[in-house]
Amino acid sequence: MRSIEVEGDDIDQAIGNALRALGVERDRVQVEILSGATRGLLGFGKRKARIRATVRLPLRVSRDATEAADSASVPRETGWPAAPPDAAGATDRAEPGGRASSAATARAARFLEELLTRLGTGCTVSADQDDTESVVLTVRGPETALVIGRRGQTLDAIEYVVNRVVSRDEEPGALPRFIVDAEGYRARRRAYLEDLAARLCEKVERTGRPVTLNPMPPRDRRIVHLAVRQHAGLVSRSHGEGHLRAMMILPQGRERRSPRGSGRAVY
Repeated sequence: MRSIEVEGDDIDQAIGNALRALGVERDRVQVEILSGATRGLLGFGKRKARIRATVRLPLRVSRDATEAADSASVPRETGWPAAPPDAAGATDRAEPGGRASSAATARAARFLEELLTRLGTGCTVSADQDDTESVVLTVRGPETALVIGRRGQTLDAIEYVVNRVVSRDEEPGALPRFIVDAEGYRARRRAYLEDLAARLCEKVERTGRPVTLNPMPPRDRRIVHLAVRQHAGLVSRSHGEGHLRAMMILPQGRERRSPRGSGRAVY
């Protein structure tokens, strides 16, 4: 995967510079913030923001990956190989009540293992239905830290690819959502964000001033939004564009005011 390190007067400018250098759209790259911009004192010590931008894996798997999956004696239908129906004529579609069919789950797990192998890891995959309509694909092995990446960005990218590829030839909603996890990262991240949101809500309630969180992906923002709802009199708002957006927690009734001096929380 192509990766470059770029500077800018702020994070947004650095991201823009990276996109122009790579020649891709914002949703094609994952961004790692290496350092923020600093103003310095009296012109001394000023430092630009620096990021690392990595082009995400393409949505379509390569021909050799498809052929490798076919080697498991799975017949090809249209595009990605599909698991054969069982004796009762089962298909890859979700079963009544939102339960995932074993064929769809096996296909997703097989593709994920093939992807991890081609990424150079020795990880294995197991699948379990969670309490919702989703299926959790758990990655285990000595290199799960590489699979997770910084703040789960690599894990999110892999999950995106798995869902796009496995459901490519299906109607929207025909298959369950597949969640990719490793070493319990999803649960730990949720617990951390819920605790962070609780602490920041207490700060806003105590000071009456808004606080701003650093940019985060949609999954993390949703966790924070839901946590803020537990605090009467507070609201949360996302602002910015693209996959990573900043969030604000503020007293209800101040949504239209532009807060000055709101603290920036590091997460």
